Amino acid sequence: MFSLVNKHEEFFDFLVTNAEYFHKGTLMAREVLQDPSKLERYVKDVKALEHSADKVTHEISAKMRHVFITPIDREDFFLLTTTLDDCVDDIQDVVMCLKLYHAGIGSKLPMRMADILVEMSSELIVLFHLLKSIDKNETEIGERTRKINALESEGDEIYRNAISDLFDGTHEVMEIIRWKEIMEAMEDTANRAEKVGNLIKEVVMKYA
Repeated sequence: MFSLVNKHEEFFDFLVTNAEYFHKGTLMAREVLQDPSKLERYVKDVKALEHSADKVTHEISAKMRHVFITPIDREDFFLLTTTLDDCVDDIQDVVMCLKLYHAGIGSKLPMRMADILVEMSSELIVLFHLLKSIDKNETEIGERTRKINALESEGDEIYRNAISDLFDGTHEVMEIIRWKEIMEAMEDTANRAEKVGNLIKEVVMKYA
């Protein structure tokens, strides 16, 4: 079995931090869909989150240059780091789309999509904690990564239903443009979060 003893498992704490930033961003997006009056404040807050996540990513890169042994293969760890950082970028894009297109209160499908993003980001926080002990947590990691896959599949269905609804002939052009762009940004974010989950599965297959 794979052991992380003396292999700088604190690296995973950096990933937990960025997963928490991602989670905070998803909560902001959902709250803005519920209450657009929070938009201006959260636009500033999500930009700050993105900058903070970038700093963590840079700190990881700098630390890796000075550490001989890393918890997992350097390439795997770097890919996890950069893909998770992209998740934070993506959720910033979602909030910026809500501002750019003057979204207003979200309907049922965008709200469920926002719930999915919150759930996916919450699972990632737990997963990065579990990765500190891959051998002990292999079963739970598998269950949680499968949950992320299921959530992304539900998100795909919601996205398709939302686009179909927009083009049913009952919506104004501006509304179609607005929500199509927002739903695409949310779908991109879900896809990226699933990619992180899949990368975690690959790590477990290598080291468990």
